[in-house]
Amino acid sequence: MAWTKGPVFRVTGLPASQPDSELTLSLKAAIDDNLTEDEQSKQTVTVAIIPSCYDNGEKVALVEFHDGVPAFLSELTDNPLGEWQVEMGDTDISFDQHFFGFTQLYAPKADSPVTTDVIAITGLDGHAYGSWRGEGKLGRMWLRDYLSKDLPCCRTMIYGYNSKLSSHGIDTIMDYGQGLMEELKKVRNTEKLRKRPLFFIAHSFGGIILAHCLVKAAQTNEDDHPTIASLHQATYGMLLFGIPHKALVVDDIGKMLAGQDNHPRSALLDQIRAKSDLLAFQLAAFKYLDLNVVSFYETSPTRQLELDSESKRWKRTGDFVTAVDADSALLQLPDLIEEKIPLDADHSMMVKFDNKNSRGYSSVRDKLLQFEQNAPRAVAARFCM
Repeated sequence: MAWTKGPVFRVTGLPASQPDSELTLSLKAAIDDNLTEDEQSKQTVTVAIIPSCYDNGEKVALVEFHDGVPAFLSELTDNPLGEWQVEMGDTDISFDQHFFGFTQLYAPKADSPVTTDVIAITGLDGHAYGSWRGEGKLGRMWLRDYLSKDLPCCRTMIYGYNSKLSSHGIDTIMDYGQGLMEELKKVRNTEKLRKRPLFFIAHSFGGIILAHCLVKAAQTNEDDHPTIASLHQATYGMLLFGIPHKALVVDDIGKMLAGQDNHPRSALLDQIRAKSDLLAFQLAAFKYLDLNVVSFYETSPTRQLELDSESKRWKRTGDFVTAVDADSALLQLPDLIEEKIPLDADHSMMVKFDNKNSRGYSSVRDKLLQFEQNAPRAVAARFCM
């Protein structure tokens, strides 16, 4: 049965020793115990148990509530960076919507070896899970719903970090890059994992973080840290969506922070504005990395943010603007190294595919399948050099 799209939560702390079927029943019972009497008769829940990509003896669940956020989790709507603990038998489990760190999206095919790691990184003010989710009634999340069938032997993960402009984080590009590298150390922490081919999918500012990470990795000695040093060798290809290599249009974001003297996010915006020396130096180093790149660029303008007088919330109802133009989104490398693909979508919608037949998704699928076929031999050869 096809359900209507609803909010998705991540549940951590599930014991890996229990079979998936038992965990599903236990988790549904724990959720039911926390629903109000009225919600119990109306709420429809789907649960997917997935492996943890961390070596912590746990499993993870993705839980979708098809009739809205239940009362016991409503606090996370007001505090999206928080977590909510619930008892499940003699185990404490945690619900969150931030998806910080790495989250594996499906279990690879059981009777075949894992061929590659696929990591998707969202952009500024994006969401690790929601940014990749279609706008249709079914709300398909293509990295999970489509790649699980088209790339069943891959370990596909999303990476979440606090990029919310509404928060008062003081993170810089360097801080975000360091955070990504620290988490990569945890999920690729053995020699076998370090040599596994790696593909990245990045949207907007996520590509800036990725570029910083890979440039740093190429400059790292194995003695300093083997996982980071191996990243450049293991990374075979990247799908880059609207990456602001030269600049991101942030005028409307600047309006959000106007009047807030010395807002912590102002320093980050200065790093990604036009004529940023930091972006220029990083781009120069990034272009020399020996990687296969597919650069997607938007061909539809995006509405700018405006403050809605009634709701007092910022909405995209303003003038149309191209957030990342083709000149900024493309590395301008030879076609043999960088494929350049236009997408008839705006900056946000370019990574949201409602169905498997969309032109954007079919291009992504074909490139990833090509990567999967060619990467093992190429990456193995790099580690033998």
